[in-house]
Amino acid sequence: MEKSIEEKEEFDESEIEYTSYAGEHHLPLIMSLVDQELSEPYSIFTYRYFVYLWPQLCFLAFHKGRCIGTIVCKMGEHRQTYRGYIAMLVVIKPYRGRGIASELVTRSIKVMMESGCEEVCFSCIFTSLFLLLS
Repeated sequence: MEKSIEEKEEFDESEIEYTSYAGEHHLPLIMSLVDQELSEPYSIFTYRYFVYLWPQLCFLAFHKGRCIGTIVCKMGEHRQTYRGYIAMLVVIKPYRGRGIASELVTRSIKVMMESGCEEVCFSCIFTSLFLLLS
């Protein structure tokens, strides 16, 4: 019996592998996850802007060879400070609520701090279940 998209995937935390962006072969994986899970459409140029200029700030999470999460970030000067920015953060639904996004964020922020960032910002769209049902 096949699991529905909403069912939680059963796994041990140690089965999740995290890796830094390692080149063009990772780009379709990132694009697929973001296009599948986020509401804002991005062009190939947007993805390349981030992963080519800040590859060290892009991480992917895998479970048994399947890409299940990603984070894409940048950093730079902003109002006399060096600031990091989380542009895209995705974990597919069956894997949510298990600390994978937290680990992706932690890894990115660690690299940002090591690079001299004094602050990090993240802009997200919050979807209220109450609003969706009313």
